[in-house]
Amino acid sequence: MASLENKVAIITGAGGGIGRAMSSRFATEGAAVVCVDINEERVNTTVAEITHNGGRGLAIAADVAEEATAADAVGAAVNAFGGLHILVSNAIYDLPLAPLTEISYDDWQRTMDVNLNSAFLFSKHAIPVIETNGGGSIVLIASQLGRTAKPGRPWYCAQKGALINMAKAMALDHAHQNIRVNSLSPGPVETDRFVTNFNDRREAQAANATMFDRLGKPEEIAAGAVFLASEESTFMTGADLLIDGGYTAM
Repeated sequence: MASLENKVAIITGAGGGIGRAMSSRFATEGAAVVCVDINEERVNTTVAEITHNGGRGLAIAADVAEEATAADAVGAAVNAFGGLHILVSNAIYDLPLAPLTEISYDDWQRTMDVNLNSAFLFSKHAIPVIETNGGGSIVLIASQLGRTAKPGRPWYCAQKGALINMAKAMALDHAHQNIRVNSLSPGPVETDRFVTNFNDRREAQAANATMFDRLGKPEEIAAGAVFLASEESTFMTGADLLIDGGYTAM
């Protein structure tokens, strides 16, 4: 039996890159997936791929920074698929590389709203329903830069570090509800979002800074997310699963 058979998941930032890879892999593993992304075309493409491969998916094109989106996604999971067992908070709003002094307040606030506050909003609405369904798993997608730093990424390092510690605090609060909460920290992964920080794809690939001298693949991160969401990790909560190709050990 697939590892997520009969489970229902919400995945934010499901329109591309790691989010699409996780959505597809979750569906392959048997989960019904509510895919949330602000980009309607991209999230519809994700769900089209899921259904084409025989899976179950539902697209919601909306802003994860708005509380109504979280409430609507949880309601859609219940109405369309009968419940909710898994939340993966993965949405990201990116900025060009810059020191803190060159970031406007509005840009800083937008990154906070999408990258950190949305994890709060979706967790707030998901937890009561996950408990009603017997418990489950919440995965907050952080980053290796939540443990270390990189020039020009102060907002990203701050928010990803916050997600890692937020998962630990949530794990303490919700273990009695049979809800596990972990973070997952990818290293540099070859996605369109990552590549846009460089002049071209070749330059991005060369800047991997990993022991394997390559960027990670979205599918490699998706495998870790499946592990954290599944019954294979039932004795794991309050942890950060680091999948970074040795980036932080160099």
